[in-house]
Amino acid sequence: MSEYKTIVLLKGMKFIDDNHFRTIKSLLRKKLNLTKEMQEDYDRFQIADLMEDKFPNDAGLDTLIEVCQSIEELKGLAKNLKTEKAKVKSQKKEKNKTAGKQDEPSSSKSLPTGVESNKNKASSKKKRKTPTKTEGGNKKKLTQETTQLPEPSQGSTQTDQGCLQTPQKPPPTPSSSSTNKRKQKTPIKTEGGKKRKLTQEPTQPLAPSGSNTQKDDRCLQTPLKPPPTPSIHSSNKKLGRRNIPKEPSKEQGHQHGPKEVMVLKVTEPFTYDLIDNKMMFHATVATETEFFRVKVFNTALKDKFFPKNIIAISDYFGTNGFLEIHSTTSVSDVNVNQMMVISNALKQRASATPKIKDLFSLPKGTYMNGEFVVIKKTERNNFIYYGIEDDTGKMEVVVYGRLTSVRCEPGNKLRLVCFELSSSEDTWQLKSVRHSYMQVINVRRKVCQH
Repeated sequence: MSEYKTIVLLKGMKFIDDNHFRTIKSLLRKKLNLTKEMQEDYDRFQIADLMEDKFPNDAGLDTLIEVCQSIEELKGLAKNLKTEKAKVKSQKKEKNKTAGKQDEPSSSKSLPTGVESNKNKASSKKKRKTPTKTEGGNKKKLTQETTQLPEPSQGSTQTDQGCLQTPQKPPPTPSSSSTNKRKQKTPIKTEGGKKRKLTQEPTQPLAPSGSNTQKDDRCLQTPLKPPPTPSIHSSNKKLGRRNIPKEPSKEQGHQHGPKEVMVLKVTEPFTYDLIDNKMMFHATVATETEFFRVKVFNTALKDKFFPKNIIAISDYFGTNGFLEIHSTTSVSDVNVNQMMVISNALKQRASATPKIKDLFSLPKGTYMNGEFVVIKKTERNNFIYYGIEDDTGKMEVVVYGRLTSVRCEPGNKLRLVCFELSSSEDTWQLKSVRHSYMQVINVRRKVCQH
């Protein structure tokens, strides 16, 4: 049952957005005996616990699959849950087979020690008596396996059989410090019988001075220069050549970290749950090679999240394309002397607004950020429908609940954060969800002068 509950939580509940989760709680209200308060307040973990108690055989996995199949957008998730369940069943069958095989007696019998030793002796005798033919037709007996090559004679690199061998490399040149010590301690005899100390290796010739030959076996060596330090300009060029990601990077499940990132953008804290007065804010962070979207549910961390600040986050969660930071997450400042070079191209990509025509090709359920010009506004059944457009097409933005109190009129620009891509009939929509953030930007209209 614990394996099935793991699937329910980590493979199922984690991939269900807030709107569909509320739908599932409503559909399971009678089966789980949910009161109105429980239906409103219980989160994914509490619902999973209830399902485990109600359906002890599989922790409610079959029930979750059945409900997901009834929702069009979650049919793919239902298929994945079936696959995961099948994996668990096959693993259990394999374990049972393995346990049964271990109980069967072994049919193989070990040979007596004497027989084995006689076998080894016979094989060794065979090795000693096996003759081989050389090119001249003479027979020689092998006394050992030829795994090592014979050392070449001093004047030749050819073996007795006429095969060429690669000459051995000379030993590595000793370091300068050890060489100097040897030079100072090694005396040589001159023609007059007196001893002098070498100042360099005798094999290194000296350049002649004029018409005279070498006199004092003495010369100066040019010290080695350290490799040049790469400039900041060259580092930026290398970063510019990297592939810049088009979409935010995604992580799934609990992540220990730490992950060091630089804060690029951040919203103001806002209340996403008016009943319990729960607050949060959104942020965009980046490393030198990728960027992430972050939900911060601990507003006390606002002093850590400001542009260009480098922080390290640990024990966070990856869910639906966001990094989620809760009260259990650790967020700490990184050493002020540490540098993090983030290219302008990556910064622009992290804050870019997608084109409307590109949104049509994304899968439903994708969350996106962006700024769009409002061309019309319609209020209907406690919902507000905004028409937006850019130079590639038009789309509809649907908001409900707390976001209907935001005043926006045609001609303004909307900044949308964490809006879900969906569709209604033949119309593509960006729909607000529980954690959505919306801000109105007033656009100054240019006055044409005649």
